[in-house]
Amino acid sequence: MNGYHLEAVCGCVLGGAGPAGMGLLFNALKSGALPELTRDGLIIVDASSLPGTGRLAEYQITANSVGDVFLDCLRDPALREVFEPLEHSAAYWRIRDQAFVAPPLAEVGALLAEASKLVLDFIVQRYDVQVWSRTMITEVISDNDEFQVWVEHEGRLQVILCRTLVLNLGGHQDPQHLRNGLADQGLSLSPSTSIQSADTLLRMSADELRNHFGPTLVEGGRFTVVGGSHSAFSMLENLANALQSVGLEELTLVHRSQIRLFYESAEQALANGYVFDHVKDVCPVSGRVNRSGGLRYRAFDVGRDILEHGRIGPDGVRVHLLQTENGPAQQYERARQALAESSVVVQCTGYQPRLPQLSYANGTSITLREVKGGLDSDPSGCPVDMAGQRLQGLHLFGLGSGLGIDPRLGSEPSFDGRIYGVWQFHHDASSAVIEAVSARLSVPVIGRATASSLAERAENGLPFYWPGLAPIES
Repeated sequence: MNGYHLEAVCGCVLGGAGPAGMGLLFNALKSGALPELTRDGLIIVDASSLPGTGRLAEYQITANSVGDVFLDCLRDPALREVFEPLEHSAAYWRIRDQAFVAPPLAEVGALLAEASKLVLDFIVQRYDVQVWSRTMITEVISDNDEFQVWVEHEGRLQVILCRTLVLNLGGHQDPQHLRNGLADQGLSLSPSTSIQSADTLLRMSADELRNHFGPTLVEGGRFTVVGGSHSAFSMLENLANALQSVGLEELTLVHRSQIRLFYESAEQALANGYVFDHVKDVCPVSGRVNRSGGLRYRAFDVGRDILEHGRIGPDGVRVHLLQTENGPAQQYERARQALAESSVVVQCTGYQPRLPQLSYANGTSITLREVKGGLDSDPSGCPVDMAGQRLQGLHLFGLGSGLGIDPRLGSEPSFDGRIYGVWQFHHDASSAVIEAVSARLSVPVIGRATASSLAERAENGLPFYWPGLAPIES
């Protein structure tokens, strides 16, 4: 890293242009909020060379929504001009042809990547938004009413001063988080157990999975998946389909709570013989059963087959379902033994947010408080630190962060996790963030520690260098 620093000033920094970040931009554009968000400058910072693409297109699983749900993210009169080129897009028509079935997530990713490029090109031209690609956010300093966002681009360190920061840099799966979660239940893994991230494995083809796990199968190693969500059942299916031909005979799924299935209505659930709690498992707004926590579409089919028959795949790989809380006592003991004996444990217990170094201006490090499924934040994704202090102006709602249940929008009372997903990013979740960011930017700040406008900084003899201008030596 060289010793040259550049400085930029803006009202808002959008850190991360993946599904969550782009969902906010789509929503701001169609709701008419973009002029407010960009009035004092909007800088989009993304680590990739192609901001807006995210990683959806890499996954080898089906989505947990039908194609029309993703088309709904593009379906607005305010976006018609922007998305007109999609009429000639093969990716768009592939999703149109799967409007009422769950499409492969890779095809959803391809469509959203094309749509995102159109949106970015449009807002750069129309609203003078800046997009900094191949740029890593390395540190964020909370300084009174302002944030110092330190970034690295091609070995050069720069700082952006902003009043609001929307930070969605993706999620990751920390093996220690899995160990801690199991320890809370009195469970543990052998030191020799290989913990594998489902996020990585779900992006592998069948051939890649066979090559990756071939030696383990030859040695007769045991495979256990931990979790009970869409990704856990997608993982079971991918492993069974890829590895049965090379010797896989059984899989174990260790899950904390009851496996839940999604139904559009209580009547549909009853007609299918599904047993549920008519109060705790039914969303009071939509009437849907297990609206937030239930398996849908392909994961629903896989889950139901396993629940009814205990097998998966064309030739029936055996699957042992072992519930560790509020289930039969013998299942807990079997889960303890399975975890202790497993050569491979696949982590499907959610994500932790990918964060830069966070600190206050006095040098005190910031750790954001977590709850089940994500960060402990208010309805706009504004988090608190471990002391309960809220970081006003900072908002996170993407993978690994999520938002809590909003009673106005509905969910089943039994669900206690966090909400995230592509449709949510483009609608309810980002709407709350847009409202909070716009409100903060609309209020003048008196007596701030660092002047935010170029004119103010010039009057005070402070530098105000922007990308492309000659650097000043620090």
